[in-house]
Amino acid sequence: MRMGWLLGRNNARMPFLAALLVLIGALALRAADPVELSRLRDFAFDVYERLDPRVYNPATPVRIIDIDEASLAEYGQWPWPRTIVARLVDKLTEKGAATIAFDVVFAEPDRSSMSRMVRDLVAYTDPETVAKLAAAIQDNDQVLADAMAQSSVVLGFGFDPKATSQAPRRYHGTAFAGDDPAQFLPMQQGTVRPIPLLEAAAKGNGSINTDLESAVIRRIPMLYRVAGQDGLFPALSIEALRVAQGASTYLVKSSGASGELSFGERTGIVAIRTGDVEVRTDARGRLTLYDTGHRRERFISARAVMHDEVPAEQLEGRIVFVGTSVIGLRDMRSTPVSDSVPGVEVQAQLAEQMIEQQYLSRPDFADGAEFLYLAAIGVLFVWALPRLTAGQMAVVAAAGIGLGLAVPWLAFSEYRLLFDPIYPPVTLAGIYVTGTALAFMRTEHERAQIRGAFGLYLSPDVVEQLARHPELLQLGGEVREITVMFTDVRGFTRISEQFDAHGLTRFMNRFLTPMTDLILSHRGTIDKYMGDAIMAFWNAPLAVEGHAARGCETALAMQDRLAALNAEWEAEATAEGRRHIPVNIGIGLNTGHASVGNFGSTQRFTYSCLGDDVNLASRLEGQCKTYGVGIIIGETTRAQVPHYAAIELDLLMVKGKTEAQRAFALVGDPAMAKMPAFQALVERQTVFLAQYRAGGFAEALGMIEECEDAAAAVGWRQGYYEMMRVRIDGLLDEAPIGWTGVYVAKDK
Repeated sequence: MRMGWLLGRNNARMPFLAALLVLIGALALRAADPVELSRLRDFAFDVYERLDPRVYNPATPVRIIDIDEASLAEYGQWPWPRTIVARLVDKLTEKGAATIAFDVVFAEPDRSSMSRMVRDLVAYTDPETVAKLAAAIQDNDQVLADAMAQSSVVLGFGFDPKATSQAPRRYHGTAFAGDDPAQFLPMQQGTVRPIPLLEAAAKGNGSINTDLESAVIRRIPMLYRVAGQDGLFPALSIEALRVAQGASTYLVKSSGASGELSFGERTGIVAIRTGDVEVRTDARGRLTLYDTGHRRERFISARAVMHDEVPAEQLEGRIVFVGTSVIGLRDMRSTPVSDSVPGVEVQAQLAEQMIEQQYLSRPDFADGAEFLYLAAIGVLFVWALPRLTAGQMAVVAAAGIGLGLAVPWLAFSEYRLLFDPIYPPVTLAGIYVTGTALAFMRTEHERAQIRGAFGLYLSPDVVEQLARHPELLQLGGEVREITVMFTDVRGFTRISEQFDAHGLTRFMNRFLTPMTDLILSHRGTIDKYMGDAIMAFWNAPLAVEGHAARGCETALAMQDRLAALNAEWEAEATAEGRRHIPVNIGIGLNTGHASVGNFGSTQRFTYSCLGDDVNLASRLEGQCKTYGVGIIIGETTRAQVPHYAAIELDLLMVKGKTEAQRAFALVGDPAMAKMPAFQALVERQTVFLAQYRAGGFAEALGMIEECEDAAAAVGWRQGYYEMMRVRIDGLLDEAPIGWTGVYVAKDK
């Protein structure tokens, strides 16, 4: 009931209001911008990178020295003795590497160092001897520190909230233009730093951590803060770039800096400059990874370097990152393009981006632009919904949603700008679907009302066809073969005299309802009610196979149902102390071609049928009273139902016709037609009619009693033979001149 009220005629604006509520809710959610929406955007941007990844340029001076399976097989499991690492540093320095950045944290002294092992001998020998041995053996960490001192090495440090060590050493100064960048950078609670001996020999120190917010690495901070520590701490990638240039500072440009529009708002960091390279970041100082995916061309085996198998030109002047691609060492990461890449490759890609100046950026105005776009197009959708047809609205929706998908892709593929391609189009689709769905539901509700209203007058097939095809609601028709039925109550005037107006209405409802049900259940179409009469037909508007048989089956069922009704009415009349008047009906059936369709005027019309064969069905029904039978069918109908039990009544010329028609009484169903008793009746009736039409009236009259007995044998006790007895008696008294055996009906 409530849904019907919401969708009713007085609530035609419901689709508009629902679409407006969806828009307002979507705008409010976009303004709040919860984490879930950010993740949705990230997913879309990941798809963009997979469709159009950054093209790897082998000329970019960045390489990865890979501690791969071959290297581990040669030099043993990781961590290696620092002497081996020192040899690797020496080899890379000899080959001319500009900077060596370790994606490794040397957080503890080398446990394999001989100096440490000698010190452990103090429990077994005198301290003086131990001291002499220790002095004679060089410490592994010192060996690495010495190698680093002769090279340009950047060490790695990590973040750990449980760590208690001091902050890593800084080798750089920091300056800023605009707002203090510290307020925008991520804060870390603790660090894991290299041992002081190695830090003292290095030229730089950078964080090896990547994305701290997601399992997929998308944005990497270039600078960090550490709780309780002054200054800023760089990422490994940008620190390697600083050291390679010989730069000494980081210049951070934030909102309010010269040349940067902020309109008085603290919008965050804009760029970080070191040496000649300016790195464009987001407001929190993060660089968005523009992923190429895993590329083997970046990697050079550490074993190959140690064996001098790598030409100097592959390393000279290059920034090299030392890390591992071995899965067992647990340094694998997920990126937008690849599900599993070595962590060191992420650092290398970031350095490549900074050198190539290829950045993905989400402009400061992106949120506002997306909000305004959504508001503008959303208002257009809401305004257009009640004003446009479904097809027109679909075009508008497709254009708006397509624009929301195409513009972000164009911005990414051509300008490397990141605009949300999901939330605005999904919201617009939601507005369209909500409004359209409610409009559709309202239309269906109205159709249901139409079905309910017209179903009182038309058959369900006609109503359904009109509901699906409103274009049929126009004047016109088609010619097709149909079977037409007319029924009428005999002696209705006398029956109606025993009821008042309300009682007569109830009586007619009790009569017409079951009769209508039978017609409709046999796929008939109710044309109209004419007082106590019913007009119906088959094979229109929808084709009905065997429509003549359907009509005959319905007529027999109606007579059977009337017998049951008469028993009920008789019992009621007896209980009320009044006389019961039996109700009898005549049924005429005829099959033929007719014009079927909507007839009437432009103001009012009805679905009906017209034609000579329709008129003949009406005339046959009228002759039921003349011949004293319940059902008369035409010659064409009989030809289409030869398996039904029917006998020929007469050669009849009805009112308005100039040619005689054979009229048949429908006696029973196909089962009766097979009964020997019925076949005997047909034989006697055939002989009887032959005598009658030949003018042998006396002989025909003598056969009537025999025919009556045959009819009684099959249960057909109607007034036909009594009527024929009276007619033939009259013919005997006054023999007609030019007798042809055709009876001309005197009334309709």
